[in-house]
This record gives sequence, C-alpha cells and structure tokens, in this order.
Amino acid sequence: MTAAPAPGGRPVAGPAPGHPPTAGPAGGDRRVTTPASDGPATSRLGLSWAPTAHYRRLATVALVPLLAALVLGHPGYLVLAAPMVAALAMSARRPRYGARADVRVSADRCVEGEQVVITVNAEPDGPADSAGVQLSLPPALAAGGGPGSDGPGSGGSGTGGSGRGSGTGGPGGRTRPEERTRPDGPAGPVQGGGGPVEAEWPVTALRWGRWDGRILVTVRSRGGLFAGTAVLKLGELTVFPRPPSLTQLALPAQLRTRIGDHVDRRPGEGVEFAGVRPFVPGDRLRRINWPVTSRRGALHVNQLAAEQAAEIVAVIDATADTGPPGESSLDRAVRGTAAIARAYTRAGDRVGVITLYGPLRWIAPGIGQRQFYRIVESVLGVRSLYSFVAPDMTRIPPAVLPAGALVIMFSPLLDERAIDAVIDLRERGYPVIVTDVLGTSPAPSAGPAGPGLALRLWRLERQALRYRLESLGIPVVGWPGEPRHEPGPGEDSGAGLDSALGRFARHRVHGSAR
Repeated sequence: MTAAPAPGGRPVAGPAPGHPPTAGPAGGDRRVTTPASDGPATSRLGLSWAPTAHYRRLATVALVPLLAALVLGHPGYLVLAAPMVAALAMSARRPRYGARADVRVSADRCVEGEQVVITVNAEPDGPADSAGVQLSLPPALAAGGGPGSDGPGSGGSGTGGSGRGSGTGGPGGRTRPEERTRPDGPAGPVQGGGGPVEAEWPVTALRWGRWDGRILVTVRSRGGLFAGTAVLKLGELTVFPRPPSLTQLALPAQLRTRIGDHVDRRPGEGVEFAGVRPFVPGDRLRRINWPVTSRRGALHVNQLAAEQAAEIVAVIDATADTGPPGESSLDRAVRGTAAIARAYTRAGDRVGVITLYGPLRWIAPGIGQRQFYRIVESVLGVRSLYSFVAPDMTRIPPAVLPAGALVIMFSPLLDERAIDAVIDLRERGYPVIVTDVLGTSPAPSAGPAGPGLALRLWRLERQALRYRLESLGIPVVGWPGEPRHEPGPGEDSGAGLDSALGRFARHRVHGSAR
C-alpha cells in the first residue's frame, strides 16, 4: 500500500504546497456522511443486491427433483421440489431498499503511534435478517492495539474488526449482551440483527503518510436469499511522522545577523562574556570593568558576545528508498527532517526544506510552529515522487537557500544525482552535513571467491565514498549507524540522531568555499 499520489500527476518544480493546520496535528471529530462530501447527519446508501449462497442452494435442491421427474417420468418427485419452489417464489423479488449509515472519526490528523477511534452506526431501511459493518484499512493503519496487541483486532492486516460491536434483534429493540456478535479476528465484521448495528474500532497509526479506508455495509434480506452491500469511504487520515528528540543543535560557524538564542563569536548585545576592551564614547557605564580599569589606569568595559539566530535547510534525498517499510531510508529521512524542523523552530531559528528527487520542491525558511507543520505536511507525499531528471541546485531561489545557511541532508548515498548535488552545495560555500540514513546492507552471498566477498567490497565502496566527501569538507554521520543486513531486535532508530549530530553543537560547521 502506498500513499495516494498528488492530484494532477507528477508534481513540478517549485514551492511545495502546504496548508498548515491552525490547531496542531490533532484534528477534531469528523463525521463522514457521504462517500464524497459532508452532508446531513446520516447518509443514505444504495445497496447492490445479489443472490446469496443460500438462494443458490435452494435453487439447486429444487432443480434435482424436477429433473428426476422429467427424466424418469414420475410426477411424484415434484412433491419433493414443492417446498423449495414455494420458498423461492415467495422471495424471488429482489429487494430495492437501501441503508442509513453514520461514520465518526475522532480525528483526521494524528502522529505515528497515536490512536483514532472510528465509530459506525448502520441501519437497513427495510425488513432484514441481519446487518453488518466491516472496516478495511491499508497496512499503515492497524485496527485494535497495533501489531503487538493481544486483542482480537491486533495485527497489521488490511481489514479490521476489533473493538466493540452491538446489534439489535429487530427494529423494535436491542439484543441482549450474550446475543451480540463479536468480530472474529481482524478481518471479521461486526454483525447485528435486522435493526441498527453499531461498531467502534480504535485504529493505531503505524506509518506516516496520507491514508484512507472504507466501511463495507452488508444487509441480508428476510429469508437470507439476497445480500446487499455498499461501501462508504472514510476520507483521508493524515499521519504525521514522529520526530526523534534533539537536545543538541548543530550550528554553522557564522550565524546570521538576526537576534536569536545562539552565542556568536562576534561581539554584540548578548549576555555571554567575550572579553575586555578599552572604553569608547557611547559605551554604557554599567559595563565598565572596574578591576581592569584600576590596574591599567584607563577605562575598560566588558565585551559581550552577540546572540544570533541560525538558518537551517533540511534536504530529503527521495531519489532512492531502501529498507523495510516503516524503517526505510526515506522513512528515516522524513522523520529526521521533522526532528530538525521541530527542534530549530522551538529555538527561534529559521528552518526550510528541499525535497531532492529530480524536479525540486521546497519550503522557504520560516519560524514558529506554523512553519513546522508546513514542513511536515509538505513532505508527506514524497513516496509518490519519481523522476530520472538530475536535480539542479542552482535553480533554487536565494530566499529558499540563503547564503551561509547550514544544510543538513538526509540521504542513503545510493544515487549519484544526490551525491553530485551535495558536492555542488559544498563548492558553493554552504556548510553541509550529510546524515547517512541507510540502515540495511545487501545480504551476504557465498561465492567461489569466498563467503561475503561482495558484501565486503560494497562496504569498502561506502567507506571510499565517505572519505571522498569528508576530504571535500562534508562531514558524514550515520543514522542509525553502520548498515546491517537485518536491524537489531528492539532497536530504537531515533535514539542515534541526537548523538550523531551532537558533536556539531560543540564544533561548528564551516562553510567557506574551497
């Protein structure tokens, strides 16, 4: 299952569209009333009726005596077919009524690992033996407590039926608790009597992206000879990536001339002590350093370090994606970008993002929580991007990639287009950090030259590539570390990003042109 592609085909080069939510990632309750748009409180569904297996069995059983009477010439066999023929004749007319359904989703936006609750109420418009609802979800959404749950609805299957379910034995009243039909595993529907049926599913978001689901409503007519079905779309559920925690912020050697929270090496109006200098007209008297003044016989004042803001541009390499779903290189790149956006916007810095996949998409640097949600929403569609075009970084406007901005690139370093782009940025004087998000390596194969020879050669090529980049002044850090054939059990993929980028908080990244 992949994210739905952006409308209109492949996106073109230019600014990425982003409409940030005004209240954060958690949206309010949403009611789905019709497959396409919001409408009245309850939607009316047209059921598609078809004969059931019970109808076909009756027809088969009735046909056998008729054939026997015709072939053997004994009219007495017609007596055996009379009950089935009468039942078919009484219920031969196909039902024409529909059903009413009301679907509520507790939130239309959430973060990976969070739960939303889907509540469905359905009722047939005519006489029926039973009515049921069934939830169908993509693999990125799990009904119940998620893959590790022990409940009946656990698992990552595409359909879910966990949670609470109740029905009625008829139009007049609700069934007793012992008569309620429980869902049979993740794929089992919630069944009720011939009246209203109610179901509730807690759904856990397992992977970021934009996902949708559907509700299958089934009704069996009186006698069980016909079954009507209708599909009700849930609408789009936006799942934001869960960003790892960053406590140490990498900074460029030269900060921008904007007031911020980072101590600069240049003197200015800050609070950090930077040295002592002779007094000049215009200095504040409260900054006079009297001990130094008394020793040297002339006025001296304390010099303070300026506090400036940084400009950060995160680059997502979408030219290649490898690894298991949920822990692939693109998954880590998107989560790392979300971590960069959250950490630096909280520190008052300007943050932007560039998606590298051929034609370029970008969000210009900005500040505040609104900018964080603009960035996160803009990268949700990167799975649908695909192009053979080589990205041209010179086409990026200066407002998107300001001079002196620190560039943090998340890349598996598998595509030469991405490698050429990062080298181009370094040669243009930008301070660049490359975060290698490749977490898996090729499986070792036994060959005539020795077991694992190809894997060792592959690792030597990776080391040579890293040495080549570092010799150009581009530091390369690994997240989650050295690629392995299989990830370790219980490994926290987000724990290493803070330690990988932490050393650049102490030793700032230089960006002078080579």
